[in-house]
Order: sequence, then structure tokens, then C-alpha cells
Amino acid sequence: MTNTTTASPPVLARVLIIGSGIMSLANSVTVPFLAVFLHKELGLQPGAIGFIIGSSVFFSIFAGFVGGSLSDLLGRTRLLLISLLGVIGSFVGLYFSHGVLAVFLFNATMALSSSSFGPVGKALLSDLLPPGRRVKWFSYQYMTTNMGYAVGPVAGAAVGLAGDRSAFLVGALGYGIYLLGLAGILLTSSSSASAGEPGRLATGEGKTQLFGSMIKGLMESARVVASDSRLLFLITAGLLLEAVHGRVSSLLAQHLSDGFADGTVILGYVLTVNALTVVVLQLFVSRFMEKRNPVTSIVVGGLLTVLGMAGFAFAEEPWHFVAAMVVFSLGEILIYPAEFAIIDRIAPEERRGSYFGAQTFAQLGVFIGPFTGGLLLAAYGGTAMFLGVGSFALASVVIYLLVGRRIPGLAGPVPERSAERPKDEHADDMA
Repeated sequence: MTNTTTASPPVLARVLIIGSGIMSLANSVTVPFLAVFLHKELGLQPGAIGFIIGSSVFFSIFAGFVGGSLSDLLGRTRLLLISLLGVIGSFVGLYFSHGVLAVFLFNATMALSSSSFGPVGKALLSDLLPPGRRVKWFSYQYMTTNMGYAVGPVAGAAVGLAGDRSAFLVGALGYGIYLLGLAGILLTSSSSASAGEPGRLATGEGKTQLFGSMIKGLMESARVVASDSRLLFLITAGLLLEAVHGRVSSLLAQHLSDGFADGTVILGYVLTVNALTVVVLQLFVSRFMEKRNPVTSIVVGGLLTVLGMAGFAFAEEPWHFVAAMVVFSLGEILIYPAEFAIIDRIAPEERRGSYFGAQTFAQLGVFIGPFTGGLLLAAYGGTAMFLGVGSFALASVVIYLLVGRRIPGLAGPVPERSAERPKDEHADDMA
């Protein structure tokens, strides 16, 4: 990939950040209400709905690794454009779907397309930025994503899109706007175009040789990733954190619906507080992270996550849940950008996409957390559920303390400035 550490980030870096907000806005008026659509429009029962929605996790994991690895071989920008086209086609397909099989297939293609975009976009952002600025820009990306999720569900419900078929066309429109903007930037900016060029496959290879080279490249990427014990430890720790953060809303929904008369209202407040906390405090917390190594950020974030889950476990009043969510959200803010920063540090430059893609295996926690939580809730009640699932975060903290600090390159913060930086040191700041 192109070395861009000696220049201010091109417009493409800003487009990637803005695009994260556009995509999350489009997703948030559709994906959270997919269960409502499946029940209202197709008359599916909870078991079938859970299977369709839950299966997308496995497609996401597969697409994340394959997409990230292919971006090392074929170039980042090409994969990004293909992924956006795939999501647009999936939304349009869902709009016209009237059968279970069609919905399952288009939901699967949407998971494949959107999940391949994530690691490729992060790898490209790393390509475009000097090391000292990457954590900050990962934070920007995380913030804009949450801004979209803070606005989307409320706006979608207000205009009647919640669970309505027309929401899929709105989602396709949002992604279409981003696709046009991204393509326009790539066509008009030479520095942006060169940033996503392939690194290891010769562009002049014939088509017959290209496919074989792709397969060999994917197998080699899988071999390198599987043999990197550092990455495997970090994925395990990330999986444990994802088990807590990935579907905390489902844990809260089950607990509040059973034990509180106004549980739905409380859940709405709590989830809104989560999004607002991330949006309001992200920039302040990112400044805290810049002065510390990412392992410290994740350890502190993990401990805050445990405290937040303990708060949910013993909450009796609505404000208890709100206060616990503020603490929980602070942990979330510290963890997610730092996880990406750690992967960026250990990834070889020529396999950065593969490493970011491998990180998607941590999404298995999205299944493990709610499944374990459901078992604990049924057997022992809500208090045991929150404490039990929260213990995953504590186990992750232990892994980072025992293993993370021993990984070379993670012991200290990345220097904010270097001799290669231009004099205009803050030219790449968002604000």
C-alpha cells in the first residue's frame, strides 16, 4: 500500500469518516426493525426470525476476513465500491422480497457486503494516516457511526419507517449517496486513488492466473494470521468483550420486559443515553487515549464495563439503569478505537487488511453473550445474567494484563509527531 505518512491525509480519509455516519444512519432505520418487518410483513414466528437475523453473524465473520485479505491482494478502494454496491442491491432485494428464502438470501448478502466493508475501510484509513494520528481518527469514525445510530431509529420511527418495507429503499438511497461521493473522490483525487492500489498482486496478471493467485493469497493470509499467537490472543480477548458489548440491548430488553411495568420506556431511555454518551464524550476520551498505550485504555474500559454490568444487575429504579449505562458507555468508548489501534500496530503493512479482517472473528461474542445471558436469566434471574455476562469483560482484562503488555510495540503510545511530519502538524484534525 502507498506510504502516506509524509503528507496530510487526503480528502478520502474525511470521506471515510463521514461515510461511517451515512452508513450507520441508513442501517439504523432498517436493521434494528428487521424483526418487526419479518413478523408484520411475512408473519414469521420468533424462532424463524431469530434464525434469519442471528445467522448474519456467521456471514459477517466470513466476509470480514475474506474481504480484508482480498483488499491486500486487489486493492482497498475496489473492494469498498463493490461492498457498497452489494449493500444497495441487498436493500433493494429486501424491498421486493415476499418469501422467507428471499429474505434470508438478501439478509445474508447484506451481511457479507457490509462486513467486508468494515475491515477494508479501517485498513485504508491506516494506509492514509501517519501512526500518531490513527487512534484519533478511529475515534472519529466510531463517533460518527454512533451519531447515525443516535438519530436513525428515532427519525425512522417518527416518519413511520419502523418495520415498513419502504425503509429498505431509504437505506439503499443512503448507501447510494455514499457510493457516488466515494467514487467521485476516487476519480478526482490522484492521491486517494493511489492509496488503495493492490500491493502484492501484479495488476498485469492474466485473468486465469489472477484467480489462482487470489486463492493462494487467501490461503497464505489465513496461514500467517493463524500462526500469529499475538493476534489469536487479542481476538480471544476481543471476543470476550464483544460478548458483553455486542448485544447488551437484548439483555436489557429481556430483563426490563419481565421485571418492570414500563420496561420498554426505560429501555428506550437507556439506549438513547448510550448513543448520546458516545457522541458527546468521544472526543474528550480520545484525548485521554492519545497519551496512553491502547492496552491501558482497554483495561480501564473493561473495568468500567464490569462496573456498568454490575450497575444493571442491582438497578431498581430507571435512573439506576441510566447511570449504569453512562459508566458502561465510557468503557465502550475506551475499548473500540483502542482495539483497532492494537491490530494496526501488530499488522504487517502488506497484510493489514487480513489482520483487520481476522478481527471480525471476535463477533462470535455477539452470539455467545446473548445465548449465555438467556440461559442465566432463565435459571437464576437478571442479577446473575448481568454479573455472569459481565465476567467475560473481566476475563478479557486479565488477558490484556497478562499477555497484552508483553507484546512488543504495545507498551507505550505511538509518538504523535515524527521528523517526517510536515510543519502543519494539525492539518489532519477534523475540527
